[in-house]
This record gives sequence, structure tokens and C-alpha cells, in this order.
Amino acid sequence: MGTGTGWFIVVYPGGIMPIAVVYRTPAMTAEQYKSSWSGGKAPPVPIPTGLLFHAGVGEGDDFFTITVWDSRDAYAAFAPMFKRAMNERGLNIGEPRILPVHHTVTGNVRPESG
Repeated sequence: MGTGTGWFIVVYPGGIMPIAVVYRTPAMTAEQYKSSWSGGKAPPVPIPTGLLFHAGVGEGDDFFTITVWDSRDAYAAFAPMFKRAMNERGLNIGEPRILPVHHTVTGNVRPESG
């Protein structure tokens, strides 16, 4: 539902629910994360079907990544390729926490200027 103010809100009342996948340190440090992004310009793997949102957040012991997927099946299809790509970079990312997403709010998104 649009709000008319540049925000878009989606509530997931049941059925297929999006999930959030959270990786925390020591699975990967902020420095390792940044270096895995080809100099900060490109993701380490192609952007997969079903990915709604991704962010690397924080520094030091507070660093974590969060991705939001349209379904658990979408993440399950992507996870083996992601783990293989991270292992090829020498990163053992461990196991994530997988949590339900009850609603999302999206504001005005501005493309990065380059």
C-alpha cells in the first residue's frame, strides 16, 4: 500500500512470508565484507532472484549483514552458491539466523551517484 508520502508499506498477514537472514561476526568482519565487494562497486555474487534487500551494517564486533528474501525457498536456492563463493575467498561465514519478516517499509530510494 502506498502512503502518498514517498513511503511504501507492505504487511504480510500469512501465507508465504519473507525472511530475514542475519550473519554476525565472527562469521565475517567489516573489512572482509568490504573487500569481497570488488573494490566496493560490485557484489561478490550475482544478485539472486527473490532478494528484496541487503545491507552490511556496523564495524568491529557490531558488524553484521542482513538480507531480506521473498521466501525461505528463495534463500535456500541461493545459499549454496553464496557459501561456495565465500569459501573461495577464504571466508568461513558460519550459519545465519533466519527470522520471519512481518512487514516492510520502503522510503524514497535515491540511486547512488558515481
